[in-house]
Amino acid sequence: MEDILTIHITVEGCDTLKSPRGQINIIRFGGFCDCDCFRGEVLPGGVDTQTYLTGQPGRLSARYMLRGTAADGSPAMLFIENNGTFDENGVCHTVPTIHTDNESLLWLCDTPMVGSISGWEKGVIIHLGRQA
Repeated sequence: MEDILTIHITVEGCDTLKSPRGQINIIRFGGFCDCDCFRGEVLPGGVDTQTYLTGQPGRLSARYMLRGTAADGSPAMLFIENNGTFDENGVCHTVPTIHTDNESLLWLCDTPMVGSISGWEKGVIIHLGRQA
């Protein structure tokens, strides 16, 4: 996968519910994107819900907005909903949905994409790219 959007996420807090059926984490985050097509900041309110229920694969559901500029210098906002599952090795495979208010970035909304997650010293990096 070739990255189209790479978003550096910084964790701001986490609330956890543990029950006899598993665990649910609500993770609040900020961050930034500095890519060829878009540069911007994650707006307050970004949240990732991770669900680990007994006998089921772990699930992730993240929603967040970014405000910044498109490659042509015009202002742009992105809304990203990224849903995925963790495989038996703990690797998360996601499918993002993207919306934007910027005409030059509308192609992001129509491009089938997949995502992956890697670590960095302040949190995680979300890699979103074209589906192979």
